[in-house]
Amino acid sequence: MNRQCPSIFNDIIGPVMIGPSSSHTCAPARIGFLVRQLLHHELKKATIEFARTGAYTNMYRGQRSDYGFTSGLLGNRPESYSLHNAIAEAKKKNVEILFEISDFEATVPNLARLTLESDFGEKVTVYSDSTGGGTIKLLNIDGFDVSMVGDCYEILIFTENNEDTLAAAVNKLNDIFAENEGFTTSFSGDKALINIKRRSNVSPADMAAIKQIDSIEDIKVIEPVLAVLSNRNCSVPFKSAEELLAKSVKEGKELWELAIDYECARSGWTSEQVISYMEKMIDIMVSGVHEAMTGNIDMHGIIKPTAGKISEGAKNSPTWIDMGVLNTAVPWSIATMEYSSAMGKVLCAPTGGSAGVIPGAILGIGETLDLSLEEKVKGMLATAVVGICMSKDYNYSAELYGCQVEPGAASAMAAAGLCYFMGGTVKQSLDAASCAIQNILGTICDPVAGLVQVPCIGRNAMSTANALVCANIVINGFDPCIPLDESAETMFRVGKQLPSELRCTCNGGLCTTPTGIRLAKEQDERNNTCKCGAAIISE
Repeated sequence: MNRQCPSIFNDIIGPVMIGPSSSHTCAPARIGFLVRQLLHHELKKATIEFARTGAYTNMYRGQRSDYGFTSGLLGNRPESYSLHNAIAEAKKKNVEILFEISDFEATVPNLARLTLESDFGEKVTVYSDSTGGGTIKLLNIDGFDVSMVGDCYEILIFTENNEDTLAAAVNKLNDIFAENEGFTTSFSGDKALINIKRRSNVSPADMAAIKQIDSIEDIKVIEPVLAVLSNRNCSVPFKSAEELLAKSVKEGKELWELAIDYECARSGWTSEQVISYMEKMIDIMVSGVHEAMTGNIDMHGIIKPTAGKISEGAKNSPTWIDMGVLNTAVPWSIATMEYSSAMGKVLCAPTGGSAGVIPGAILGIGETLDLSLEEKVKGMLATAVVGICMSKDYNYSAELYGCQVEPGAASAMAAAGLCYFMGGTVKQSLDAASCAIQNILGTICDPVAGLVQVPCIGRNAMSTANALVCANIVINGFDPCIPLDESAETMFRVGKQLPSELRCTCNGGLCTTPTGIRLAKEQDERNNTCKCGAAIISE
């Protein structure tokens, strides 16, 4: 199926997650949550295998993929604090969770193979992909090719691969589910899988009707995990920045109004629902900042929390060079990343590795300017809709495109939002975003020791400053020359040209310095002595 248009709350300001990583904590939790529903009975054992040459191999422990998968397999969503104790809870429930590094081909960087067994003798094997920013895709279930991203109710109907009986079953199911978000059939040997996607669950009457079809052998229903459900028949008002600008000129609308138009069309929500949900997202962001500022958090890694100290330094230290609104924005950015690293509740914005930029640049500066909640919501919407235009053809994933599409891309979005705060035009917002992209092209992803700490936190702070610089110079006359659509396309194209060693694999950049290697060994020792760890099989 063709890729659906992104949603503000699925792909830009969201999902809500327990840190530290969108690709390697949030996505595994989502995958586990979906895959667990394929068993009719209680989970007894799960084996999660990572491709040896894939991105998980050097990341899954430092970025808490083991906690994410385990939490999801226990039935928890990625925003649940249950993730903190997931491994201990699995042991308490006598659910065996194994992690293995295996030699199957890494056809995508974040490929994982999950084999689940129930206490009733069921067994299911699923291939999954973490596609960036917390988005996921189930690729294959027991030999049947599928494409499931968690944005709708998935009805899985297993039947015989017999031409006559299959055709009859398909016809009857088409009658039952005339309204759907997708209807596909795949094959494995002498069996067929009919996959029907819907925005609503199966009613008891519809379930009874399915069971009346003679050739049906099994039925499974998977509930969605995304905030905004599939809406394949929607008609969004624009996709590119060029189309957005033309609509703003024609209708005289501001950037935040265009964001509401877009999300209402994409989600089917009302404007009031969009605004209310954004208010909730702001509350989560701000709460995390304040918690991290206390310093009473454990980052589980190679550095200690510093956001509170930096904030105090900005206020009182004689050695601090005044940065104006960045005196608040930078500490807020760092605080968010530190809170995420401590497995606090944060937002992918648009990813876990860039979670600090937008809270710092938009909400931190909004706080300094004493803006109302209403204005902060508008600024966040203005920020988000630019992210929509930038990602119309791509996902934000460091494993695919490097760090430039995480804090780098977030700085472009934030630059647009800051232009809105300053009274800039829609064109100036788009130009500021383009300028910010130009400043970060080619930024690699090289998280030391597989943690979202060094250099990730510093890059979030830098990207926050980049947003402000670009907004200021553009709104005062600087011309970045290259339109946003072209700069964004270049960013993703450059990412594809980066070698895999520089795209979140821990095989290049700062990870391979003598100090980086030493810190990775020390982190491994800490992981190995953790008594709450899941059973690990490395070979």
